[in-house]
Order: sequence, then structure tokens, then C-alpha cells
Amino acid sequence: MSHAAPGYPECVQVHPAETLTAPGGEPVQVDCGMVPLVRALWACGMDTFQCCQDVGASIYGGGWHYPEPRRVRYAAFWDGFAWLQLPIDDAERIMASTVDIAAGNGWECSIPIRAQGRRPGANLYFPARQIPAVLGVLRGGMSGCGRGAPR
Repeated sequence: MSHAAPGYPECVQVHPAETLTAPGGEPVQVDCGMVPLVRALWACGMDTFQCCQDVGASIYGGGWHYPEPRRVRYAAFWDGFAWLQLPIDDAERIMASTVDIAAGNGWECSIPIRAQGRRPGANLYFPARQIPAVLGVLRGGMSGCGRGAPR
């Protein structure tokens, strides 16, 4: 999990995590299964607010703010899906560049709107099994990224 977007609470860390130094210099906890992807996004000049390597397991473990009676249902729905919360422009770049691998795989991207207005980040959910494919897109010269992403 990376640093929280403004107005978002910190979540409980459920998965094994590694401490990385974000581009701004602050230490952040990132799920081990998301470390290569987060590093590649940063190398492409994108920011991350939060992430999760398996939303279903995290919900079930209490890492999300769902009422306990609904956790099993939501955990089953998101089982095996990774999550990135990142700036809207960066989410749009990823969605435009991953059309071929996203098609038919349940990708979802949403921008939360609360009473206070639109949040600065988009929520991108995709099957965790596709993390290597997303890395391939980033490393293969995604529009505006170049080939500088770490391998």
C-alpha cells in the first residue's frame, strides 16, 4: 500500500509488505506482490496513492472499511483482484495502454465522488494474475513512459 490520497483514511496492512521510498522521499508500505508494478509506475513518472495485491483477501482480513457482516460478500466479489489508487490522468494513461489485456477480464476504473466533491484519485481494479502483463506494457514503451521502467 502506498501513501493515502488526501481525504482517504489509512487502511490496515493485511498482506506482507516492503518499505519503499516514494519519489517524494517518504517511506511507504507496498504489498510485496505490487512492488514491481509500483516501482515501474514511478519510473514512468506516475504517482500512486494506495494499492493492494488482492482486494478480496484484504477485505476479508479487515483491511478495508466494510461493515463486518458484508465482508464475506465483498471479499468474494474482489477475490484475486489487485487495486491501484492513482491520479486520474495516470489511470487514464494505464487504461488507454492496456486495452488489449483488459478486454474481457473485468477491469474496472472509477473516480469516487463524495459530498465534498470529486476525489483526486481513480480506483483501478484488475486481476492480480495480470500484473506481469501490465508490467510488460509499462516496460514495452507505454505512451509517455519510454523504456526506463526497472526490470
